[in-house]
Amino acid sequence: MNDKSLFTRRELALLGRNIGLASLAASMPAWPAPARAAAARARLGYFASANQQNYARAAGSMQKAMGANAEVEFVGVNSGPQILTAMAADGLDLCNIGSSPMIVAFAKGLPVSMVYVHKIIKDSEALIVRGDSGVKSLGDLKGRKIACPFNTSAHFALLAALKTVGLSASDVTLVNLRADAIPAAWQRRDIDAAYVWFPILEVLQRDGGKQIFDGGDLIAKGTIVFDSIIVRDAFKTQHPDLVLAYLKELDRINAVYRDKPEDMAEVMAPFLQISRDTALAYAKTLYTVSPKEMLTDTWMGAPGATASGVLNTIRGQADFLKATGQVDAMPADFSKFVDSSFIARMV
Repeated sequence: MNDKSLFTRRELALLGRNIGLASLAASMPAWPAPARAAAARARLGYFASANQQNYARAAGSMQKAMGANAEVEFVGVNSGPQILTAMAADGLDLCNIGSSPMIVAFAKGLPVSMVYVHKIIKDSEALIVRGDSGVKSLGDLKGRKIACPFNTSAHFALLAALKTVGLSASDVTLVNLRADAIPAAWQRRDIDAAYVWFPILEVLQRDGGKQIFDGGDLIAKGTIVFDSIIVRDAFKTQHPDLVLAYLKELDRINAVYRDKPEDMAEVMAPFLQISRDTALAYAKTLYTVSPKEMLTDTWMGAPGATASGVLNTIRGQADFLKATGQVDAMPADFSKFVDSSFIARMV
């Protein structure tokens, strides 16, 4: 007999009330229900730009990479603090984030880990000045109003840029604005300059802004600014296979941006309703590091490393965050928060 034709005990009991088969129902064995694997849910953050996470959304590739037994949910975010709040509330599992808010998470004891260098910040974040401001160089910024989102990589980069010409935060007026609020302040002429990222950077450029400094200039002066992928530790422990699948797919997408930007633009332009030129401009400002490179001491180092370029940068930014009053205290050892075990499995 085909099991699909059998009634359950409950159904037979209900039938028995009408046709006198209750005793038959009671005598029937309990047929087990078909086993169904519970889907593991992965909440993945994404910013509103032509980045790799949005490419995965547009192509549906992350769901394919994680498999049919995973329920992939994309969660829109717009700032580091929002990401940290969501992770603290168990509402987000994996996300790209600037190094400064990531360090704040470490300082506050949020159970998260850095597992990947998402991108190196070069010309994707920059200092841009009003075309009619008279500002030609960093030194001309003294006494000017500069907007940036506080507690972000842009905030750190701005202060590091000022330091290169002997200026500090007290020599300018810093205005704390979300990235998406900067264009309105720019148009009202409330600010003279802004340190911000794409696509807002492009908006200001179209409105007469002139770029005078970017993250690439900092690298030449010995300061690395980068974005990371962080994961909730509980999710990492419960679903290491999904973390690995996410990072492998991210690495594949990075290759598309690097080697086939036209293919990326073809996908992203209609999905985000932007021009192909805008999508290509983003690809040109995306600088990534291969998993093999990440395992070197220049970047994250091998699993268990206590000295690496990433850790040195984290310590430097931690000093900056503490000096600017954004956190009260910092961990003595940051190495426990940097987990390169997943990228070690990718090479």
